Formats: sequence, C-alpha cells, structure tokens
Amino acid sequence: MTHHLQQELTSQMYRWQETYREDAARLRLYQRELAHARRLPARPHVSIKLLLRQCAAARRMKTHAQQRISGCLFRIKTLSA
Repeated sequence: MTHHLQQELTSQMYRWQETYREDAARLRLYQRELAHARRLPARPHVSIKLLLRQCAAARRMKTHAQQRISGCLFRIKTLSA
C-alpha cells in the first residue's frame, strides 16, 4: 500500500511541476508584455493595470504550485522513511 501511495504522490508531484512550469512561463509572458506597454509613449493605463493584475495572479498560482510540490515531496519522504 505504501508503494502505491508513493507512486500516486510522485505522479501528483509531476503534475504540479508541470503546472508550476506553465505558471512561470505565463508570468514571464505577462512581465514582458508589461515591460513593452511601459515603453509606449502613450501608456494605456487600463492595459497596464490589467497586466499588473495578471502578473499578481500568475505569481500567486506559481507560489501555490510550489507549495503543493513541497508538500508532495515531504509526504513522499515521510512514506519512504
């Protein structure tokens, strides 16, 4: 049973790692768009506010995924001890 739980947690961890990579890529994209928007002579304030909110949301999602990965690693380590 323990081996099955370890496999399930490992699978879950891999899915969270994929989510983390996607969130990190999304955050980088929003940050590039934000940097580009800030270089425009007539800054569209609404667009910049939206990009800032998107960056904050992507950062929260990335942090959540990292916490879930840490939790999975801890549980795997606990089960294997």
